[in-house]
Amino acid sequence: MVLTEPPAQPTLFYPARGVTAGWARDTADIADALGALLGPARAGILLRAGTARTTSQVARDAGLAVSTASHHLAVLRGAGLVASERAGTRMLHLRTPLGEAVVGAVL
Repeated sequence: MVLTEPPAQPTLFYPARGVTAGWARDTADIADALGALLGPARAGILLRAGTARTTSQVARDAGLAVSTASHHLAVLRGAGLVASERAGTRMLHLRTPLGEAVVGAVL
């Protein structure tokens, strides 16, 4: 857009980069997009990893065996999307800043 009407100086405007209607996507679209990238199980785990949860909680929420959830968490941890920390006998898992960026990029 060009502004040339007096009293303004001739000015050229560009739309803000990255501002699109895609920002207003619903949760199902976000899950589908992440599912296509990571697979549905890992996408679901990453989406729910905004709060620290144990491996058993992750497994229960995802409808997976604990061993399968542990495997998915290991892959997400290896990619730097989830961090795991020992709390006594339990392991707590939480999205990293990179994981937040990946989830936020799909929002």
